[in-house]
Amino acid sequence: MSAASSDLRGTTRPMHVRVKLFSRFREYLPSEARGEAKVELQDGATVADLLDHLSIVQRVKLITINDEPQSDREQLLYDGDIVRIFPVVVGG
Repeated sequence: MSAASSDLRGTTRPMHVRVKLFSRFREYLPSEARGEAKVELQDGATVADLLDHLSIVQRVKLITINDEPQSDREQLLYDGDIVRIFPVVVGG
């Protein structure tokens, strides 16, 4: 573990990512958030960790990190990243 990612006791520092949820995923945030929130995660968190933190278990259509499509749920997130999460759209 690097000194940049841990304090003197060896614990991991928090980081913050900006999250924007679309359509029915907006219900995973308080209504006053209007689908956007700053989320605190531990340094070294992945896309899967973020989905877990938000309790999103439904199928995800698209995730972008800093406007780049991302399909790897093990992709590391970094402090200041902007993550957009889109659900699968069902209709007829």
